[in-house]
Amino acid sequence: MPRDLARALARGLQEAGVQKLFGLPGGGPNLDMIGCAQALGIEFVLAHGETAACMMASSYGRLTGTAGAVVVTRGPGLTSAANGLAQATLDRFPLLLVSDTVSRANAGRTAHQRLDQVAAAAPLTKWSGTLGTANPVELVVAAARLAVTGPAGAVHLAFDPTVPGDAPPALPPDPSPDVAGLERARLWLAAARRPVVIVGLDGARQAAEVRAALQSFDGPILVTYQAKGTVPESWPNYAGLFTGAAIERPLLEQADLILGIGLDPVEPMPGPWPFTAPTVLLHSHPAETAYFGAPLTLIAPYAEQLPALFPSARSEWEPAAGQTTRRSDVARLDAPSPGLSPHDVVRTTQQVLGRALVTVDAGAHMLVVMPLWETDEADSVLISNGLATMGFALPAAIATALARPGRRVVCFVGDGGLGMVLGELETLVRLRLNVTIVVFNDAALTLIALKQGDGQGGRDAIGFGAVDFAQLAAATGLASQVAYDVPGLRLALAPLE
Repeated sequence: MPRDLARALARGLQEAGVQKLFGLPGGGPNLDMIGCAQALGIEFVLAHGETAACMMASSYGRLTGTAGAVVVTRGPGLTSAANGLAQATLDRFPLLLVSDTVSRANAGRTAHQRLDQVAAAAPLTKWSGTLGTANPVELVVAAARLAVTGPAGAVHLAFDPTVPGDAPPALPPDPSPDVAGLERARLWLAAARRPVVIVGLDGARQAAEVRAALQSFDGPILVTYQAKGTVPESWPNYAGLFTGAAIERPLLEQADLILGIGLDPVEPMPGPWPFTAPTVLLHSHPAETAYFGAPLTLIAPYAEQLPALFPSARSEWEPAAGQTTRRSDVARLDAPSPGLSPHDVVRTTQQVLGRALVTVDAGAHMLVVMPLWETDEADSVLISNGLATMGFALPAAIATALARPGRRVVCFVGDGGLGMVLGELETLVRLRLNVTIVVFNDAALTLIALKQGDGQGGRDAIGFGAVDFAQLAAATGLASQVAYDVPGLRLALAPLE
């Protein structure tokens, strides 16, 4: 019976530590799933779209260290969740999606909304299988654990109470310690005089261990977008962002050793690895490393690797070496601009709202927000950088406000990205969350416009008509204003201080 399997699903979610269930139900088994979860104290959060629900759930999971859970209906529910599955998998956010499905018992006579949903989800997930009557609680727990196991990502279960279902997915084995490799890395770091450390997204998952190890290190430290905040930006050797772009190249070209902590090739911009210094990559799990040339790669928990390395590290860098790179990154944003420039928006928002948590959408504005927003707090900035998808920031802001009650959240988004998820403005109002949405509204896909050349569609390919997002927000019950200059922006933000 569907209700019996729904009860087992709810028990599995509870055993896995799931705290909230997100989604957009299609009736029938979905409502059974929601009701059974609520009976066990798991709150349901209704979204307006399946992809947004997935982004809410995976962001909530990322911030709480649990598998973010979602329920969707069969057919269009599952297919509409595709971008949310891809975001979770490529951004390494933990997500467990449960879809209703045309049961095997009825598949012979029911063509309506019938898809091979397990196969459809497989390329977008770490594992996709069927939840049936054989050991369903064990399967749900195993699926949730797989979602959070590094690299974190999406797992899919198709709900079918007419079949036994699949066996629980196996977790990857613990890596064997590479004692010789760790000693080799220690000797390299001890001999280096200009080492540079780059912290990536997997290092951000264990920020406390990474910070503790790097406190004694006085060489320059770069972080990727998804690791922003892992290294306090008030540290004198914080050197800014590593994106695979030209801005950090002079620093890395001077290095005689590059040490990556949790660096994932899903983050940097595609391109060659031009640096000749020996490269050591530390990971908590197996990872692709070809992007970084031929590095020495060590796989083990960071708590085992980092304490063995950094006590022997020495640096002969000039004290300002890292700050020079960071200042160069910021200085490029300070060219005079008429009216209210993007960097005016970011700086003014931080001056007024201080230590807010931040979510950032894909688009030209992210190139300004990421270097200019200053933070010393781990997990204080969420961005989609593996999939780099638009439409991420508002669902992620909703999840952040749910995961960090009492904290203000600022959502930086462009007009294009907000247009993709406008329905979630109502979700924000309904849940009464402490989120401020800052929209960079230039009626264009500006980042794409920067790449556009002759014969590539002109304004029609990248331009929108004028939209008054303040009025749209007001229609959902949100307080809203339009700002045209810095004083106007300060006035709009002042009541939120």
